[in-house]
Amino acid sequence: MLSTVRLSRILGRPIVGPSGNQIGRLGDCVVRLVDGGLPSLTGILLRLQGGDVFIAAGDVVTLAEEEPVKLSADKVDVRPFERRSGEVLLDRDICQRAVIDVDRARLVRVNDLELAREGAGWHVVAVIASPPVTLRGVLSRLLRRDGLGERIDWQQVAPLTGHVPSAGRPLTTVLLSRLKPAEIADIVESASHQEGEEILRAVGADDELEADVFEELDEEHRLEFLIERTDDEAADVLSHMDPDHAVDLLLELPQKRRRPILELLPADKKRNVEQLLAYGAETAGGLMNNEFVARPEDEAVGTTIEALREAEDVPAILTDVYVTNSGRLTGWLTLAALLRAEPSARLGDVMQRDPEAVYPDADLPGIAVQMADYNLATLPVVTREGVLVGIVTYDDLIEAMLPDEWRWRGRPSSAVIGGEQAEQ
Repeated sequence: MLSTVRLSRILGRPIVGPSGNQIGRLGDCVVRLVDGGLPSLTGILLRLQGGDVFIAAGDVVTLAEEEPVKLSADKVDVRPFERRSGEVLLDRDICQRAVIDVDRARLVRVNDLELAREGAGWHVVAVIASPPVTLRGVLSRLLRRDGLGERIDWQQVAPLTGHVPSAGRPLTTVLLSRLKPAEIADIVESASHQEGEEILRAVGADDELEADVFEELDEEHRLEFLIERTDDEAADVLSHMDPDHAVDLLLELPQKRRRPILELLPADKKRNVEQLLAYGAETAGGLMNNEFVARPEDEAVGTTIEALREAEDVPAILTDVYVTNSGRLTGWLTLAALLRAEPSARLGDVMQRDPEAVYPDADLPGIAVQMADYNLATLPVVTREGVLVGIVTYDDLIEAMLPDEWRWRGRPSSAVIGGEQAEQ
């Protein structure tokens, strides 16, 4: 059976040598963070009037909750403690701060930590989350009840240590990649600015994931985190977003920054964004995405399939392939119909004709009715001459029509920062 202790129950414990004489009291525990492993105890801090003194973990004989901390020698090196690279202090740097509970996609505050002795060393094995701010939680804290808060295995959490200069272990994209972009956005929105910035900087190691997270953030937080970035950094984020979302974010920036950032976008992205900027926000033109798949009538089915297979970028929602003649929309095929068609057949011979479409000035209620009536995942947008210029996707339509008060995506388990579900 593993020997375990709670950090809160050993802090302040007397530290004694072999003779039993008290040398001082335990001020903190020093651990080294390890990628993919448990933080290992490198030493403890002896609290003295002149400052903290470091005692190596190998000199600690016993570490228990109900008795003094025993050392292997009566004398200690009294030089002031200096952090080494990769080291963090459990009480000072981790407790009462945030960690990400990756398995449950939420941000929690650390109330306590559990250490366990494994072999010759001690490791942090779990986080004890702070209880939510509810009447029950407040009363429990006032009564100093033991065992308060939910226990979460350390392997399940990603600590935020950007405030610790010596941590040397920034939050990694590997851990965050287990979460969906919308879940990461929820966490950023519930975090402090510093914590949110640390998460987004980690996400930034994956350009596509960073863009997806920015798309999921609410307007307030998108602007909060983008406005502090340089024009080059902001353009890099926008260049990996869908054009319609890039337009929305660009328009949220101060007027004087829009043109410089727009000029830094890749040529094709800049062209798409400029096209969308010409339309009103509450119209099909302002809502549409001009990244879609359109192929000519006389192209063979097999050629279209091969082109889709080799394309570097495909639309996030690809349910239909649109068929054109000199740019004019003449028909469409569902992706399933395309795959079932004979490879040698012409698209014009197997497509469905007379597709539903709207003009760029169509309003949102009209678009919604049309998509609902015909059960459409995407709706083409065409000019008066019938030229295909974009598509409206069902997810963008839903987002545009949601009332502002409905946009918060909180779940009961993440309604508060803490270890228990919010009381309803």
